[in-house]
Amino acid sequence: MTDRAAARPLSPLEQRILVKLLSAEFPGAQELRSQLPQTRVTRPWGSESPSVDLDVPLGVPEAAIEDGIIPATGTVTDDSGELFGELLVWVGAGRLSALEFSWYGDTAPTELPDPGLVTVTMT
Repeated sequence: MTDRAAARPLSPLEQRILVKLLSAEFPGAQELRSQLPQTRVTRPWGSESPSVDLDVPLGVPEAAIEDGIIPATGTVTDDSGELFGELLVWVGAGRLSALEFSWYGDTAPTELPDPGLVTVTMT
């Protein structure tokens, strides 16, 4: 159960990243996009992690999509064009449930990347 009282709105960067990842066309994408204005961040995955759990109120229409990762991945490159990581959007019960930034290498990111460094591909 999430603590809705402690939830906060999406940051502008979180919003831009989710808009980019949900720009891919797949079954349920439009419904997930329509959830964004009501989506709140309930907690980070760690003290310095840019990955977060999300909550969408029950009154917001759900998407007809299976639980798990949406079928679109955001590949992240660094400023030099080197592969740095991936952005994944998780869904549960037809609602946005998490934004995950998985990285390659030894140094964990502490913030989300600029959306210009993200390429969305269908999986």
